Amino acid sequence: MNDQNTKEKNPSTVKPSDGSVSPDRLGLEEIVHLANKAGLEYAAAKKELDYCELMKSTIRAQIMMRLDDGAMTETKLKRLTETDAEYISFLERTIEARNRADKTRIRYESYKNLFEAKRSLLSFQKAEMKIL
Repeated sequence: MNDQNTKEKNPSTVKPSDGSVSPDRLGLEEIVHLANKAGLEYAAAKKELDYCELMKSTIRAQIMMRLDDGAMTETKLKRLTETDAEYISFLERTIEARNRADKTRIRYESYKNLFEAKRSLLSFQKAEMKIL
């Protein structure tokens, strides 16, 4: 394999496609800043997810009250509620909120892990310099 192919496959020489700085070139302060930003995004996404999960039974009850004509059986009312467009839309919103929360949590934890790895590497390099 020639040097050109090695450079193309070496992740430390490849620039991210989104124009950001490569993770191996980030300093600890920059990683802390990115982790903080990702953490705040995660908190907002988690808040929305928690809201959706807490409101699920309330939304279902509101739809049941709207659909109830007094003559339906509880089973039929439940079936109509769970197939109602508003309820399905709410469930889809909950799924999207969970997806956003999961993605932002992963990004946040990745930055935390990158910070710890960088800190360990710097400590190792510092100790290595003392030995030499």
